[in-house]
Amino acid sequence: MKKQIINLSLILLSIIVISSCSSSDDSDNNINDGQLTLTIDGEEFTAEGQNVAATLFNGTFNLTTINPATGETIVITVSNASESTFDLGAAANAQNGAVYVVSGENAYGTVAEGGSGQLNITKLDEENLLTSGNFEFIAVRSSVDNQGNIITETVTITNGSFSNLTLTTEIPSGGGNNSFSADIDGEALNPNSITSLELTIGGNTTIFVTATNNSTAQSVSLTFPGDPTVGTHELSSFSGDYTGSYNPSLGGGTNLYTSNPGTVTITSYDAVAKTMEGTFEFTAKRLDPNDPDITYIVSNGEFSVAIQ
Repeated sequence: MKKQIINLSLILLSIIVISSCSSSDDSDNNINDGQLTLTIDGEEFTAEGQNVAATLFNGTFNLTTINPATGETIVITVSNASESTFDLGAAANAQNGAVYVVSGENAYGTVAEGGSGQLNITKLDEENLLTSGNFEFIAVRSSVDNQGNIITETVTITNGSFSNLTLTTEIPSGGGNNSFSADIDGEALNPNSITSLELTIGGNTTIFVTATNNSTAQSVSLTFPGDPTVGTHELSSFSGDYTGSYNPSLGGGTNLYTSNPGTVTITSYDAVAKTMEGTFEFTAKRLDPNDPDITYIVSNGEFSVAIQ
């Protein structure tokens, strides 16, 4: 559970990078000329351009690929990244692992019993911002059938390879006239990266609004359904239509702390112009009981964004 949450908490960051590349211009800095290939349970898959992202923040390397048609998402994360080989199984470093997610379903993870895998980073060029490597893993999930029996399912990823992917080391600003402010335990977040985007994966549309202080790596995120309504909404802890989250050190191995409880008030939303304004506040608590039992107070939240 713990390590799956760690990796899932970084999916949003990778989505931001992927979506920022796809919505930007065609300058050399925004085109991912590299390619990722892999085989999922015998089916070959290739991703390039805006459908794959590699990031390096605070020493944590994150590789993500998304198939927009099916909602399949693969995330591989390792800490203290270098040109080396990393174990992705249960015995690995606490921040290492891989997940396989199909939109709307529970995740498969390599850290569960029966899971295994490895990531071999052969190039981690921070000067030229390029990365290459290979990987394979077996991810596992458990579910309960209609008779109450526990069913274990696996997915096998083989022949994973990525070559000369653009390595992102700075969180995209998102452009536009976006504004976002909030206090964390009474201290201003002071974000210098604000991203707002609408993403449809596997038929499900979600709006993400994320603000990050690149110096401290603190991040606050809000998620909305694809058709948000003006008014006040309760913020759920993780899986609802409206959620809030706080990450004390994005990419640095810290789990998400999510809204429990909290509210967001949408004061205006224009579905045609794709603009939204509102206020929010929430108490951020840990998702995983194995994480530090810290409670953060997110207050005085305001946002005004143009959704990409």
